[in-house]
Amino acid sequence: MKPLKFQVFSRFAGDLRRALAERFDRERIESVESLTRFARTRAAYVAQTSMFGYLKTRMGTSFQRHFEDDEFSGVIRDSAMRLFASCLADLTVFAVATTADRGRLDDAQAAALARLCYRDALTHEAGAANPALDIADALSRFGTRANLTIWPAALAGEAAFAGSAADLIRFAPVADEFKALDRKIVTNSIRFRWRDIREQFRKRADGAAIRDDWVRRSAA
Repeated sequence: MKPLKFQVFSRFAGDLRRALAERFDRERIESVESLTRFARTRAAYVAQTSMFGYLKTRMGTSFQRHFEDDEFSGVIRDSAMRLFASCLADLTVFAVATTADRGRLDDAQAAALARLCYRDALTHEAGAANPALDIADALSRFGTRANLTIWPAALAGEAAFAGSAADLIRFAPVADEFKALDRKIVTNSIRFRWRDIREQFRKRADGAAIRDDWVRRSAA
């Protein structure tokens, strides 16, 4: 049997490989299911690469040793999961805002679609229960956000993505004094990743097809 420390590090490596592989998927986004899958996989990619990239840079040559420490590796995984929930919220708002604009969904339809996508993506990635997250609380907070979102405004630039940029610093297991020093460069790193994700979605999303699928699901 492989040593536990090796297994822990391998899980991290596996998470990153999966996120990177899904990052290069190019299928058209034409249904609620494919919209949800895009939001889930891209949020996982941004959360994992941003969190692990920041920690690797801050820890330097001691990075692997920290990952092989059982207690600290658990802290890292919990931090990445919290950041995933934040990334998923931001990307879901942007993706649904784009769909609502192209597919002519009203505010109530957009909010309902966003709540469904967020719930399905979060529970798929985190499971029904996760020690790092209060799932019910995350769903409740996102529901409130969806109901209050001004959907046309969420299309503008980085308007939908302020939460995850702040939470990368907030959730990272790094001393506060270093966070203060790192804030600008770290938030710029996640902003750069989101720019490409937004462009992917704009190119691949068929708002009318997603709307039609959503209407069919709602009527069933």
